[in-house]
Amino acid sequence: MPEKIVVGTRGSKLALAQTEKVVKLLKERYEVEVKIIKSLGDVMKDKPLHEFRGTGAFVQAIDVALAEGKIDVAVHSYKDVPSKIKGTIAAVMERESPCDCLISRNGENLEELKRGAVVGTSSLRRIAQLRRVRPDLKTENLRGNVDTRLRKLREGKYDAIILAEAGLIRLGIDVRRHRLNPEVFVPSANQGIIAVETRKGEEDLVEFVNHERTFLEASVERAVLETLGIGCAVPAGIFASLNSDASNRVRLIVHIYSKSGKDLRVDELISRSSAVEEAREIALNLREGCKRIMKEYGRF
Repeated sequence: MPEKIVVGTRGSKLALAQTEKVVKLLKERYEVEVKIIKSLGDVMKDKPLHEFRGTGAFVQAIDVALAEGKIDVAVHSYKDVPSKIKGTIAAVMERESPCDCLISRNGENLEELKRGAVVGTSSLRRIAQLRRVRPDLKTENLRGNVDTRLRKLREGKYDAIILAEAGLIRLGIDVRRHRLNPEVFVPSANQGIIAVETRKGEEDLVEFVNHERTFLEASVERAVLETLGIGCAVPAGIFASLNSDASNRVRLIVHIYSKSGKDLRVDELISRSSAVEEAREIALNLREGCKRIMKEYGRF
């Protein structure tokens, strides 16, 4: 084992807060250096995420640095990690809230927002979900770090914004927020999870920090995502949660949102011991319908 390892991350406040959680554990065994790497998503801040093509906008540069040996470990928000990366996800941190939350200028919840209110989000999934619950609302693109998004809300550019609750928790931001029901606003696959990537064959560098329950839930969600072959260009919620009772069952919700309103939705309990395999089978059964929806978005 090396005495020192270099950890690569984006330079945003949130990315650094997430990396610090990983570094704290790694320091139990290693001397740790943190190296900040700028990603395409950091440079092109005004472009909606679904317009980026190919490898994840927030991952590619870090992934390349890992492959080239400039860093030993990479830390990502797992939901930003595409299906194909150069390394391997060797560990995950315990999941924070997987939910989205709504923050409004005047403290209203989603039901209380006035007709025609403007909600800021750049997520196709969140836009589709809003349209099914409050079709009278308007949506406008929202990019930038968490502080920037909150500032734009305070400045009156939006009546409300939607953010991942986990980011607010990790940054310690105490703001009035309304958690959105994950059965209705089904989260993105791996939302709220910090992923730790290594080169293939070097997983033992970080395996000791892995949180097993979160790894299972992440693996189930990732199996669905990879089997369907979709990214952020097709709005989909994929959420797995291990039951806290003695049943050893995993609840899996998959909701793929179509332009026509002919959505695909599955809500099933699957066995913990074969959860990944069952998740793939469920996704295979959805593939034909998913292809139809992908064509609607010009992604097939």
